[in-house]
Amino acid sequence: MDEKDTIQFVIDEDGNKLFLEKEIGRGGQGIVWRTSDPNIIVKMKINKSTGQPVVDEKEYEKYKDEMDEVRIMNIPDFIHIAKPASMLRKPYCGYIMRFLDGMKPIKHWIRSFDEPDINPVIFYYQTGGLRHRLELLTNLAEIFTKLFAHSAVYADLSPNNVFVSENMDSSEVWLIDADNMRYRYDMEKEISTEGYTAPEVVKGGINTLESDEYSFAILAHEILTLNSPFDGEMVTESDAGWDDEEEDASVLAQQGEIPWIEDPEDDRNRCSTGIPGKIAFTRNVRNLFERTFSEEGRHNPLSRPKMRDWYTALKQAQDYTVTCKYCKSTFLMTKAEAKCPFCKTGRTSEREKVIYSQIIDEYRIDEIVEIENQHIDSFNNDEYFVQGISKDDIKRIDNIAVKLFDMKDGKYCFYNYHTDDVSFSQKKMVTIELEIAKGIYTIRNMAGRDIEISSSNTSYGVIRPEESKKFESINNLILSFNILKKDKDMSDEEIQQIDDLNKIRKRHIKFYVI
Repeated sequence: MDEKDTIQFVIDEDGNKLFLEKEIGRGGQGIVWRTSDPNIIVKMKINKSTGQPVVDEKEYEKYKDEMDEVRIMNIPDFIHIAKPASMLRKPYCGYIMRFLDGMKPIKHWIRSFDEPDINPVIFYYQTGGLRHRLELLTNLAEIFTKLFAHSAVYADLSPNNVFVSENMDSSEVWLIDADNMRYRYDMEKEISTEGYTAPEVVKGGINTLESDEYSFAILAHEILTLNSPFDGEMVTESDAGWDDEEEDASVLAQQGEIPWIEDPEDDRNRCSTGIPGKIAFTRNVRNLFERTFSEEGRHNPLSRPKMRDWYTALKQAQDYTVTCKYCKSTFLMTKAEAKCPFCKTGRTSEREKVIYSQIIDEYRIDEIVEIENQHIDSFNNDEYFVQGISKDDIKRIDNIAVKLFDMKDGKYCFYNYHTDDVSFSQKKMVTIELEIAKGIYTIRNMAGRDIEISSSNTSYGVIRPEESKKFESINNLILSFNILKKDKDMSDEEIQQIDDLNKIRKRHIKFYVI
């Protein structure tokens, strides 16, 4: 019998009556339902042996104590985690969560439940393509990066616990089912969902930040390739498990005892289904998977990439995606000659031109060097001498990021931080807006300071804050501006300090049409 047929409605501790409408997620710890209120969902604990909701007053008190541990955690509201808002009344062991309407589990981006035999390339496109998947994973990595900054372990990441916007034009991501979340120094549990658990937890260890990172990597691999990182020939074609003396290959995979499907040194577990990694991964993303799923990563949790590494690599990959003009799929363009791998026409025909923008930071240290050498010279004498510093010794230019844009009408933005200088402590803000409309390129200054605009041999003056300039071509244009800006409420001393810093670093954005 369906649980919903048994339990038609529940009442929370505040007296709100909620009718259970549709099961939207199920894991080893419980079931999640949509309710008659589109902005509220209900989580109920289940009996692992029967799969039925736990209805027991004694168990209720124990469960309530566990939920209170989560409810008192000081996790900021800006981190997208749907925490327990109100307990259900006895005897139902469960709670309600505030929720955003129009979202569904990310498991629907791994396989089609309506059409199980659908072509993976078609399914990939229908669910937003590569760019959309990278956006979702980038946002999920950002949630975990912020969560880890508060020393919290999530403990049960799975496709049922990540909810994303049904609208493909949005990349909103939320974690639900936070009842196992604890501060890392309070974590005493081994929580898992089969197929998404780190080997050390499978073997009886407690959940940690590193086990969360392993679970994230498994989910990211499935979202990008439609394949588990270990469901290769050793698992899917193995007869192990039929003989009592042989171990099930899927169990060995969860224990970290078999190679991942793209292991560069061991090809016994290759996989030929889904989307190949060579299509879905940049070099940096592949490197993170390798570090996580290699023998070292499987058995040494501290060697795994950090969540911030995932955020950076996924954001970079997202910025390398462009749209195929033939099949409309998005694909990685990490080389100028790259073409769409998803359709025959895209592979064999001329590719649409794209805008390649290179973000470079130049450290301008002339005045700083002069000041420092004056300080050094003031101490030098016949008995004490220190060599002055040279501009060549500390001159530096950093390649911060690359962003590619489709050459089609629309608005495209640069932000106050990019992949290599991410700061989650500052609010994400648009600094430059590029609008393309009928072959005209409008560059709008949102940075709060002057932006110089030029080409290799021509100056086009400056764009003042909140102003814009139009160009008939964007090829070879260069935008230059100081990273920091003055605040009118700052003291003279603070303004002087920022002026000094401004002399050190300047950002250049160079545009090319390729």
